[in-house]
Amino acid sequence: MNQILIAVPDSRERRRLSQALHSHFGAACTLLEAATGREAAELFLQHHPHAAILNIRLPERSGLEAARQIRESGHPCMILFLTAFDKFSYAREAITLRALDYLLKPYEAQELILSVEEALN
Repeated sequence: MNQILIAVPDSRERRRLSQALHSHFGAACTLLEAATGREAAELFLQHHPHAAILNIRLPERSGLEAARQIRESGHPCMILFLTAFDKFSYAREAITLRALDYLLKPYEAQELILSVEEALN
């Protein structure tokens, strides 16, 4: 069974993401949820999910910092970033961290699903 980590600070957005992923993947995936970058890194180190959907701006530790910690752990993980900011420096750092995708908000649910499908294959 695949595990997907969702790290988004807004509980409503996290719920929408979880519902979209659950509707599409059903029981084939287990979802782990975090509201902060610190929680995301801790959940990753405990469960080693196959994919992580990280908001760039997270409390306590940015999504970029959480991704760096994920990479340093040595465990494989496909990382997708979500952001409302189209700053080149964020995109450049995401590339350095070997992100699979960098989605700008507002994104289409189908765009996210396609990226997650690619991450799990």
